[in-house]
Amino acid sequence: MKNLRKQIRKALPKNITDQEWEALACQPCVISKKRSTIATVDHFIPLIWGHGGDVKGNLYPLGRELNKLKSSHNPFRWINRKEIQPLIDRKRWDELVHALAAENGLTVKEFTQYVHWCEKHPRSFEEVEADPRPSLEIWKEAKGAATVEIPE
Repeated sequence: MKNLRKQIRKALPKNITDQEWEALACQPCVISKKRSTIATVDHFIPLIWGHGGDVKGNLYPLGRELNKLKSSHNPFRWINRKEIQPLIDRKRWDELVHALAAENGLTVKEFTQYVHWCEKHPRSFEEVEADPRPSLEIWKEAKGAATVEIPE
């Protein structure tokens, strides 16, 4: 799975420089209740879904422990898990979601729909290689063809 993740990562779009990546990696976790939590760079939309990529609207500093717990889960479902609640600052989570939505040129509602759509429509490495367009572009095209619903 790790090798597949690396393959997909290479095939997905990247619009962040090495310096920007390093700057993100040096920041504390943006949602932890502990300000001193050492962070890693996390992909809001997991790479294994075949969407997102190393793009500014998909990356943020997340504490190592939280990153392991999140893994490839849908972040909007993961954040509501009972064992996560004591570890996170909900206000900071909301700020993160607003910032990522804005970075993608979306409202929070649209961003939520986009993330759920990516989970519901995973792409294999071969599919990503065949269509390397940004996932946001693919979602907008699909959205024009059908109504996207937010799962409960």
